Amino acid sequence: MSEKAEQLAKLKKHFGRRVHEQARAIVNGWSVLQEVHWNETWFQEFLSLSLKLQKVSARYEFKELTLASGKLIEVLEQCNSTQAPKTDKLVLLNGYVTDIAQACSRANDNVPVEEMSAGRKPVYLCFSDQLQASVLKEQLSVFGIPVFCYDTAAELDRSIHYRIPAAIIADTQFEQQGIALVAKIQKEMRQTIPVLFYAQDEPSIMDRLEVVRANGVAFYTGQLDFGLLVEELMGIYALRSEVHFKVLVVDDSRSQALYAEKTLNQAGIFTQAVIDPLEVLDAIEQFAPDAILMDMYMPGCTGPEIAQVIRQQSKYDAIPILYLSAESDIEKQLDAVGLGGDDFLTKPVPKEVLISTVRNRCRRHRGLRDQMIRDGLTGLFDHNHILEVLSNELNQAKTNDQPFCFAMIDLDRFKSVNDIYGHSMGDRVIRALALYMRQRFRITDTVGRYGGEEFALVLPNTNAENALKLLEEVRRGFEQLVHQDGQHQIRVTFSCGIAQLQADDDGSTLSQRADQALYKAKDAGRNRVEVAR
Repeated sequence: MSEKAEQLAKLKKHFGRRVHEQARAIVNGWSVLQEVHWNETWFQEFLSLSLKLQKVSARYEFKELTLASGKLIEVLEQCNSTQAPKTDKLVLLNGYVTDIAQACSRANDNVPVEEMSAGRKPVYLCFSDQLQASVLKEQLSVFGIPVFCYDTAAELDRSIHYRIPAAIIADTQFEQQGIALVAKIQKEMRQTIPVLFYAQDEPSIMDRLEVVRANGVAFYTGQLDFGLLVEELMGIYALRSEVHFKVLVVDDSRSQALYAEKTLNQAGIFTQAVIDPLEVLDAIEQFAPDAILMDMYMPGCTGPEIAQVIRQQSKYDAIPILYLSAESDIEKQLDAVGLGGDDFLTKPVPKEVLISTVRNRCRRHRGLRDQMIRDGLTGLFDHNHILEVLSNELNQAKTNDQPFCFAMIDLDRFKSVNDIYGHSMGDRVIRALALYMRQRFRITDTVGRYGGEEFALVLPNTNAENALKLLEEVRRGFEQLVHQDGQHQIRVTFSCGIAQLQADDDGSTLSQRADQALYKAKDAGRNRVEVAR
C-alpha cells in the first residue's frame, strides 16, 4: 500500500468514529419515540440526524450506512411531521434503523475489537484502592472499554470538563466521600452521567438513598462481580435497534380500529387491525403480537368468547388481551376479564392511558416470554430456542443464496474448574464467556447456551473465513480474562468448531459437522478454532 493510501485509510478510520457516533444518535433517537411519541420537534431532529449521517458516511465511504440512511430519509420525507405514519411505514423506518445499527455492530470482521471500540467514550474509574483499579482497568480493556483511573477528585473534575465519559465507576471511599463528590459533579452537568457505585462494606439505607440521588444506576457491594459490572456497561454502550411492540386490534368498527392504530403508532407501536373477529387466529399466527386490543361486542361473537378461543391454544395462552369497550357495567367488565382477559379500558380512553397501559402489558409479555426461552444463568437463548433459530436462519440463507455458518464452543477442562474452585467459580466463567460473546457479535447473530459449558452461534450471511477470523479474535480475547472468586484467580480457554452451510445440509447435519470440528479442536490440544471441511 502506498504512503498516500495508508494516510487515507488512517483518516477514514479516524473519522469513522464520528460516523459511528452519528449512527448511534439515530438508533437512540428512534428508541426514544416510545417515550416522547411522534411530534414535530422529535421528527425534525430525527430527520436532521439522518441527513447528517448520510452526509458524513458518504464523505468517508461507509457504503452500507450511506445506503441505509438514504432509504431512511426517503421514507421520512413521505411522512407527516406531526402525525405518525401507518404501521407499514413504521416497519420500514424500523428496518432501516436496524440496518444502521447492524452496519456499526460489526463493521468489519477483520478489525480487532479494541480498534472497533476506539470511538467509544471512556469510563472514568475512581477507586481508593489503586491496585484494584488497575486490575479492573486491564479486564475492561479486554472488552474494548477504554478506561481512565483517577487518584483525586480534582483530576476527575478536570477530565470531565475536558470530555464527558460514558459512565463513572466510583468507590464510595474515593477520597473518603465518593458519593458526595459524584453528586456535586452531577449538579454541575446539563445532562447527568450514569454512575456505578461500589462499596466494600454493606452500605446503610442512607448511603443507598444518596446513591440514587447521585444518579447511581447500579450499586455493587462486597466482592465486585465483574460480569455484572461489564453487563451494565455494555447496556450503556449498546448500539441496538430494539424490536418495537406489536399489537393486534380486533374491532368490527373500522373507525374505532383506526383510532387505536393511530394512537399506538404515535408511540412507535406496530399495529394490525382485524375487522372480522373470526379471522383472529390466522392474524395472531402471522403477526405474532405482543398484545391483543379487542372490542367486547362484535357481530357473530363477543370479545370474551374470542378470548376463550385464543386461550384454548397453549402457545397463545400468555398473550395479554385487553378489552377496549364502551361497556361501563363493572360486573360485566370483571366477567370479561375473568374469561381470558387481562385488562379492561372503558371508552373514551385518553390517548396517554391507552398507550401506557398497552405498552406496559407488551413489556411484561416480552419479559415473560424471554424468561421461557432464555437460560437463567447467562441470559442467552436456551438449547431449544437456538435450534429453532438455526432452522429458521438456515432456511432463510438457502432462500437468499447467502453464506451461513454455525459454530459450537466448549470451555476447556471445565470440570476441573468446578472440582478445584467450586461451582461458584464455574458459573462466573460461564457468565463471562456469555457476556463477552454478546458484546462482540452483530444484532443478526444469535448466541445461545447449548448446555453446561457448551455454547452455540448462528451466523447469518457469514462465510467460514470470516467466522474463523472472528472466533479466533474472540478466543484470544477471552483467554486474557481473569476470573476471580474470593482469593482465587484463574484464566480459562475454549475450543470451537465451525461449519459452513452446504447445499444438502439441514440443521441436524450442520450442527453435527460443527460438533465434529469442535472435537477436532479438542484433540489438537484445545484452545483453538477448527473449521469443518
